[in-house]
Formats: sequence, structure tokens, C-alpha cells
Amino acid sequence: MALAVRDLVLAVERYRGHAARGHLRIGVTETVALGHLYVNGPLTASELAAELTITSASATELVDRIEQAGYARRVPHPTDRRKRLISLSDHGRDEFSRIYGELGEMLGEVYHPMPPADQRLIDQFITEASAAINNRVRADAKPQTSRRALNDQTPA
Repeated sequence: MALAVRDLVLAVERYRGHAARGHLRIGVTETVALGHLYVNGPLTASELAAELTITSASATELVDRIEQAGYARRVPHPTDRRKRLISLSDHGRDEFSRIYGELGEMLGEVYHPMPPADQRLIDQFITEASAAINNRVRADAKPQTSRRALNDQTPA
């Protein structure tokens, strides 16, 4: 089972890389970032950095690239005027709808002919496996602590 899941994950990653290089003409990291925006909706640069496990400075550079490529845009935050949200542009949304649509069609060709009972088991497995992985990642995530905060905690 683990090998089958690994093979599926690698196939999806290959497809994402193919879409990035072949059609979108951007890097894989940019494609992953845009995928997060497609699935999660607008995010601040720091939220996007956390999703990608990159620094804020790297996220700012990445956002500059995807904005310049026409796939994303910076928009005002609805409740905090000091912040900006990174949002897919209409072009970016269209491209990712197409990419995820194609992926869904490929997976559907295998999934839909299966008996409903098998589909339910697959759905349950994917849901529970995704939750387990996400829970582990959240548990392992360590909050970024500044050097000053660490120094403030050091006994004198």
C-alpha cells in the first residue's frame, strides 16, 4: 500500500512539474504556491511562507515572480489595512482550474468505474491519510522565535 501511495504522489508531482515547465513556464515552487492560493484562497505573504516552509524574504521574492508572470496579484486585506493578501489573478485561476480539471479527469478515469463501496473506501482512506499527514506537519511545526525573544528569556 505504501508503495502505491508513493507512486501516486510522485506521479502527481511529475504532473505538477510538467504543468509548471511546459505550460505555465514558471518554477515548481511557484506552481506549488499558486496551488495553495487556488485551494485556500487569498493568503498573506507570511501565511504563504508558512505553507511553503520558506522565509518571509523568499516568499516576497516568490510573490513578485508570480505577480510579474500574471498569475497572482496583491490586494488589500479586508480587515487590516497594513496587510496585503496574495490572490490568484483571473488568469491564474483559469490556468489552475484547467490544471486541476485535467488531473481530476485522469483520476476520474480510474475512480468512476469502481464500485461505489470501493469509492467510499478510497474516499475514507484519502481523507484519513490526509488528516494524519496534516496533523503531523502541524505538530512538528515549530513557531519561528526571534533571537531577541530568546535573549529576553535568558536568566540574567
